[in-house]
Amino acid sequence: MFFKKKAPMNQDIKVSVIIPLYNHEKYIEEAIRSVLNQTYTNIELIVIDDGSSDRSLSIARSINDPRLQVISQENNGAHNTINRGLDMATGDYLTILNSDDIYEKNRLNKCVDYLNSQANIHLVCSYIKIIDDAGKKLGIKQGWRNMEPWPVANKEKSFANSNNFVKNLLMSNFISTTSNMVFTKKLYQDIGGMRNLRFAHDWDFALRAAEYGECALIEEPLMHYRIHGTNTIHTNRKHMLFEICWIYAAHLDRFEGNVILMEDSSGIEEMAESINLQGNDRLLWLLRSYINSARKSGMQEPELNFLENKILRESLFKYIQE
Repeated sequence: MFFKKKAPMNQDIKVSVIIPLYNHEKYIEEAIRSVLNQTYTNIELIVIDDGSSDRSLSIARSINDPRLQVISQENNGAHNTINRGLDMATGDYLTILNSDDIYEKNRLNKCVDYLNSQANIHLVCSYIKIIDDAGKKLGIKQGWRNMEPWPVANKEKSFANSNNFVKNLLMSNFISTTSNMVFTKKLYQDIGGMRNLRFAHDWDFALRAAEYGECALIEEPLMHYRIHGTNTIHTNRKHMLFEICWIYAAHLDRFEGNVILMEDSSGIEEMAESINLQGNDRLLWLLRSYINSARKSGMQEPELNFLENKILRESLFKYIQE
């Protein structure tokens, strides 16, 4: 019997993978090898150690592969570290892998194929496999379709009742992690990189990407997202709640009148059932009032003041309901 050979995968496009590394000696080797062992081989892997105090850097440097470069720097924060790597990247497609997460072996192949076949798409993400500290599977997060970060009382009346990427991204960060985005270099060059957010820099980036152009969800679990006691999200709930409100203050106006709150009055109820500020409506009102007032006076991107000015930001913490 004659079997037709499968056409070889086109690997002309280089993919740059950035790993920001900080005190993950337990996970970093597995993270690096999950990139180097991809079925898609035209890659460069840039690991930047952000001042780790454990054996993370020495472990990364012990791995020998011509596609890998390891850089050490004094601690400069996750968003700055990621942006340094993205600036260095020479690939046409860019992606990030947190140093405690893992790629499925065919992740880059699937993502590159999707981006190549859909010229209008600038960013893709996928379903993710949730694992614990030891790598045990805890479940599959299917984008916006399950594992919501907070309860949705009337899901059928909310954005979740649609299959709209942007509406569901406004409802919550279903992408879940910086590791779950592959995007074009042009997108990065046009919208900029990660901003100074501790918990939500991936959500902020994805919303800017969604305003810029089309994004897509691949309905396969193509990466492992690790949950453990030292995840950033566990460190400061008040700061996290502030960033959720900041996200809405900074981004709702990007989509009002074109994606949400259209002429149909049913959009008001849909909005009410979708945006959950966890009791911090007053904080959103304060942030939006400040931003709108500053914009009227000619200030560009006044929302960034809260990210760069700690005193201004924390002056609002007393209004946060935990």
